[in-house]
Amino acid sequence: MRQLKNKVVLVTGGSRGIGAEISRAFGRQGSRVVISARSEDELEKARVELEASGVECLAVPADVGHLDSLRRLVAEVERGFGQVDVLVNNAAAPETILPFEVVSPEDVERTFHVNVIGVGWLTQLVVPGMIERGSGHIVNISSNAGLVGVPYNALYSATKHAVVGLSRALRGELADKGVGVSVICPSFVEGGRIQYNFDGRPPPKQAGTVTEAAVAKAVVEAVLHNRGEVIVNRGLGKMSDVAQAVAPEFSAKMMKRLGVFDYFKSAAEKNAGR
Repeated sequence: MRQLKNKVVLVTGGSRGIGAEISRAFGRQGSRVVISARSEDELEKARVELEASGVECLAVPADVGHLDSLRRLVAEVERGFGQVDVLVNNAAAPETILPFEVVSPEDVERTFHVNVIGVGWLTQLVVPGMIERGSGHIVNISSNAGLVGVPYNALYSATKHAVVGLSRALRGELADKGVGVSVICPSFVEGGRIQYNFDGRPPPKQAGTVTEAAVAKAVVEAVLHNRGEVIVNRGLGKMSDVAQAVAPEFSAKMMKRLGVFDYFKSAAEKNAGR
């Protein structure tokens, strides 16, 4: 997809955080942006902000964990803007940083529904139109935790591994049909996640952190240049790109040595004690 002007871009979880930044980034490309999330109030604020900056925007409340809600979302997008040219599956359930044995069955079900099943459902709803037109792009937001298993964040890590696997498989399946698929794997993203999950304690410096704007830039460039898998990191964390690809066990040992595993362990112990 060489240009994004006037393309219809649907961003789930688009009202705040990474999703809002991704929406702004596509807006700067001249795209017609559809943002979706559960909170109507947050969506409306985000829509007003985007339109104030000159972006043509549609806000549609939806819950990615429910199929009927996603069907209504796609129908509303097609009524308002037409068929989806780019889908960004960004919405995700909150992380459950705990020893796995104390994670509730309800959290397991909810997290898989939002992070994996919902991604599959929504992709299935928009891909037929893309295949028919012979063009389109799917972007799935995963994580470095989708490439290396992260102790004390096992549930989230498992779902993000599933997103990576789905993306890799679909990229091969849809390539000859004119549909691109990308998966974006950020390291620690500065902002709300660190504040909420780790009480604002910064991750080990060598592990690398990235801004929401850097993730958004990676998403747009992945679509423009049809990149399959993008790891977003900086500092020594950039080494994870090669290490995870050729030596996953070594990569896990490196993460442990850098203090990443202990960072999650201390958060899990605090959360378990609440």
